[in-house]
Order: sequence, then structure tokens, then C-alpha cells
Amino acid sequence: MADLQGQQTYKLDIVFVIDATGSMTPIIEKVRERVLSLGDDIVKGMESEGKIVNQLRVRVIDFADFGQEGEDAIHSTEFFTLPDELDKFQASINGINIENRGGDIPENGLEALFIAMNSDWTRFGSDNGRHIIVVMSDASPLNLQERDGCAGYQSDLYPKDIAEMEQIWHEDDAQNAVTKLHPRKKRLVLFVPDGTIAGHSWDQLKGWENTTSTPVDAAKGLEDINYDIIIKEIVRSGCV
Repeated sequence: MADLQGQQTYKLDIVFVIDATGSMTPIIEKVRERVLSLGDDIVKGMESEGKIVNQLRVRVIDFADFGQEGEDAIHSTEFFTLPDELDKFQASINGINIENRGGDIPENGLEALFIAMNSDWTRFGSDNGRHIIVVMSDASPLNLQERDGCAGYQSDLYPKDIAEMEQIWHEDDAQNAVTKLHPRKKRLVLFVPDGTIAGHSWDQLKGWENTTSTPVDAAKGLEDINYDIIIKEIVRSGCV
């Protein structure tokens, strides 16, 4: 699809997967300060690359640790269409509770990511578009099923291990796929620590197709990542 000037029009679905523990205060506050302009910033960034966004939907998933928070470990919203539902999106960001959460590492980031993968994604048909998942965490992820038996952890909702999760990510048969992710239009954007922390690591995701990773300092709340870098990476992923 293109407009009269020949520019491509796009449908963008973006899911923000956010570590909601106390150390993440710096980046969460940055996002809260800019939440009202976030949609416009993404749209303008896409326009600068010659792509016109005619549908932008965002969803928020925040996570901590089932071992500590139990049933309160992961929260998720529906998709909000921007700008029409900007007030609901702002409320979801402002409503992220980090007080008295966390305190140790790792966290249940892989489970939150899998919930994001299973979102009710737009079916593009012949339209251009992207399914983008943005993960922001300053902690390493617990292994899948590591919190099986903890309050609120439903083991049947998640893959048995990272190999199964990777296989699901790489599915290319849309009709028989586990998720609604588009086989060629899915993107994963990571803002996570490099290396292994407490025997756990995000590095096992960095070889996944259509995945980019920006390293952050562990336990520093992404204080070394500014808002503009996040927007730039989202736009880049929406264009490639």
C-alpha cells in the first residue's frame, strides 16, 4: 500500500516488555515523562524514513519474579490504538508498580516475552507492517519453568525450555504457527545486559532472526540509555 506520493504506509504493533522492579526506576520515569509524545515520535521517525504509519497499536507487559511476587509477577494490557487511546496507554505506563518489587536477580523476563509473542497481533494480509517486541530489563532472565511450583506460575502456558521458545520464534508457516507473529515481519528489540549473571543470560536470544540487542549495565535501570535511542531502535526495526 502506498500514498499518493509513493510512500509506503505501515501498520505497526509494538509490545513493550518492561522489567518492573525497583532498580528500573530511571528508565520507567523517562518513559512516563515522554509517554504522551511516544506515539508521535515513532510516527515521525517512520515518516523520516519514507514510511507513513496509518495504524499504530501498543501493548504493555511488565514483569518481576514469581518466586517473590507470586500471582502479581506479570501484568499485561490489551493493545491500545494511538492516538485514540492515548489516555489508556498513559494510564498503563503510570500504573506500573515498581515499589517493593525485585530485590534480587534474575527475573521472569522470558515468560513475559512469551506472553508478548502470543499477543493478538494485526493480521496484515497484503498490507505492509511490523510486529515489534521491545524488551527493557537490567536483570538476567530466569530459565523457563524455573519458577514452576511458585504461586501464579502456570507451567502449561510457557515453553518447556529456551530451545522450544526459539523454535516458536522461528516459525515460518503462518497457518500452522503457535503464535500470530508474522513470519517475516516480526522484530525483537532488546535493551538487556550482556553476559551471564547469576548463571542466567539474555545472550541465548541474540542469535534469533530479526533480533537486535543494545547492551545495558546490570542493575542500573537503563540509566545509560536515553529515550531517543529507544525511539531510534524501534523506528529502525520498523523499517528493516
